[in-house]
Amino acid sequence: MTEDWIHYFDKPDFHTFEAFVGSNDERLIDQIICFQDNPTCEWNDIDIAIIGITDSRNSIHKGCSQAPDKVRSHLLGLRKLSKELKIVDLGNLKGNTIDDRYKAIEEIIADLITFNTLPIVIGGSQDYTLPIVKGTKLKVPEYNLTLIDSQIDWLSSDQDYSANSFLGFLCENADSRPHDLSVISAQKYLYSQFQENKINEHAFDILRLGQIRQLGHKLAEPLMRDADVLSIDMTCVRQCDQPARHNAMPNGLTGEELCQLTWYAGQSDRLKVYGIYELDTELDINQQGITLKAQAIWHILEGIALRYNDYPVKVLDSYRQFIVYLEDYELEIKFYNNPDNDRWWVEIPGEKKQAEIIACTRNDFETASANEIPEKWFRYIQKKHL
Repeated sequence: MTEDWIHYFDKPDFHTFEAFVGSNDERLIDQIICFQDNPTCEWNDIDIAIIGITDSRNSIHKGCSQAPDKVRSHLLGLRKLSKELKIVDLGNLKGNTIDDRYKAIEEIIADLITFNTLPIVIGGSQDYTLPIVKGTKLKVPEYNLTLIDSQIDWLSSDQDYSANSFLGFLCENADSRPHDLSVISAQKYLYSQFQENKINEHAFDILRLGQIRQLGHKLAEPLMRDADVLSIDMTCVRQCDQPARHNAMPNGLTGEELCQLTWYAGQSDRLKVYGIYELDTELDINQQGITLKAQAIWHILEGIALRYNDYPVKVLDSYRQFIVYLEDYELEIKFYNNPDNDRWWVEIPGEKKQAEIIACTRNDFETASANEIPEKWFRYIQKKHL
């Protein structure tokens, strides 16, 4: 079946940029299998599949169609991972029309999830998040989506579909709507009251850049740990760190923060798909944005290589368990903690005793211990009553 994928992809065309002095067996390229050279690989043994999207028709960043091969040239010249992963580069997705490409990527994502192979999608424009989540939903009906973006790409229904409006189409369609959505690093002055209201109506979550600045990027770690799909808009990074963009952006994540967040995502045992988009290579300066995008992808790979195999791989009974009684509310909240890495989870009660387990922080446990309802716990309770 997968041998037919050879017709879906063009072979990548790039020259490796050597990030340090050394031989190829010390570089990431030594761990990459080119699909066009080995189309009969055993997919059940493959950890990662790289997919390039050379399409920018729905984006203002027309140069993002050139990003996949340019990013590969820098990514594969970086150091090998701490632990070996089996990685196949499928190449760049073909298709005459957007519908052709959407349908192909939807089917391929669903198949890769079946094989337990994590796709890394190098865009291209961010509207490809829509077919990717449709493919994910075929295998994970109640999937969680996390976006790293400075804006909220949710416009009114009379707006044309684009990379700046895909989120509304995604969330208002039962075939693609996520169980939960988190937008990380959004800047309040860059999204409207309408967009904020839409997020609140669905009991979704916004973690603003200001909150990250005030409380630290570790605040985002549980959101990464609960994500099935992670979609990154490279314009979330401030201009001085990432100049490959159409509009000036003096504020935003730093390059280091982006790499830290992608490392958190790689550490998640739940993640199914990772995509990174909207890098306009035509507006880049000294390949700074290209290099940062490559390093962000390297960090997610390194995170995957060094996973803890935590929940949901490990059963919760192996963790420490705490039941906190909130006297003012006559309410019990159950927490789980892995003492090896101090990761926390909290139980959300459900109908017929079907509880939902979500990632949280030690601060949520301490908030409950102080007789206050943790905000994240309360948001999920609200979601169950929508």
